[in-house]
Amino acid sequence: MKSDATPYHHGDLANALLRAARTLLEEGGLEALSLRGVTRSAGVSATAAVPHFGTLAGLRSALAAQGYDALADALLEAQKGGVAPRHEGKRASDTSERPASAAQAAGLAYIAFALANPDLFRLMFRNALLDHSRPDLAAASGRAFEALRLLSHGRTPGAMQSAGMAGLWARVHGLAILAIDGMLGPLMKEARAPSLTGFLQAALENQEGCGTDLTYSREK
Repeated sequence: MKSDATPYHHGDLANALLRAARTLLEEGGLEALSLRGVTRSAGVSATAAVPHFGTLAGLRSALAAQGYDALADALLEAQKGGVAPRHEGKRASDTSERPASAAQAAGLAYIAFALANPDLFRLMFRNALLDHSRPDLAAASGRAFEALRLLSHGRTPGAMQSAGMAGLWARVHGLAILAIDGMLGPLMKEARAPSLTGFLQAALENQEGCGTDLTYSREK
C-alpha cells in the first residue's frame, strides 16, 4: 500500500515531526494540530511523538520556539540594513518605502513576519496552549524579546523603559494582528494608500496615533 507520509532521516524524527506539524499548521490552522495528525503525516506510529515532545502542548511549544528564533533573526537582520521587508512584489532597488530608522525597520520586520507566518505567529502568543517551562521555548522567546528592544531605540531610558517598550510593542503587535486578519483594508482605502508596506510605515511613523497627516503620492 502506497504511503503519502512525509519522509524523514533515521535519527531525525523530532525534526520530521516538527516539519509535519508546521505543514498542518499552515494548511489548517491551530485546529488542525494534533499528535495523531502529526504522526500520521510523518508516517510513524501514533505514540512516536511522545518521547520527543510529551504532549500536544510540548509539540506546540517546540513549534513556537522555532517561530521566536525566526522572529529574532528577522528583527536583528532588519536592524543591520535598515531596509523594510517587501510586500506585493516590491523591487530590491525600490527605496521609496525604506524605514527611517532601525526601530522602524524592526517594526516593519515584525509585521512582515506575522504576514508571512500568520498561524505560527498566532500560536506563539497563545500562552495557554504552550509550556513555557520548556528550555527551548524559554530561550527562543527571551532572544526575541531582547531583539524587540530595538523598537524603543533608546528613546525611553531609565525607569520608563519598560512602560515605553510595552506601548511600542502593543502598537506594532496590534498592527500585525490587524494586518494578518485583513482588517486594514477600509483604512487603506480611506487613506488611498498605494501599498500595505507604505501604509504600515506611515502608521509606525505616526507615533502620536492621531493628528498626523498621512500623505501619499497620488496620480491625478
